[in-house]
Amino acid sequence: MRTRSQRLHDDLDEVCADIVKERDGHKCRRCGGAPVYWAHIIRRSRSKAVRWNPDNALALCRSCHKWFDVSADKIQAAIFIEQMIGKEKMAELHELASSRNARPWLVYDLEKKLQELKELRNEQLR
Repeated sequence: MRTRSQRLHDDLDEVCADIVKERDGHKCRRCGGAPVYWAHIIRRSRSKAVRWNPDNALALCRSCHKWFDVSADKIQAAIFIEQMIGKEKMAELHELASSRNARPWLVYDLEKKLQELKELRNEQLR
């Protein structure tokens, strides 16, 4: 049986993915193809502080997501990200991800973040 925290993680992933896909027009930011998946710029495993930050993700098709995660050399990937989101946003994400003040997500935090993302998604759909 899944815990409340695990269910909230799933819900947050779903809502954040919807926001990213809608923002990017349901098209791959690299090639323009579809269907798309949400790809984290800073990996989820590296920092939970930016896991559900829509600025930390792009809509990518399966092959571009694979290229970004596995095939691209680090310089190519960095150039691609810089072109997509800019140097300032990248620096901001790295600062958030590296924050020593980040703490584990409590159920309360997860519920609050889910509400914020749902409100953002609703604004986006208007």
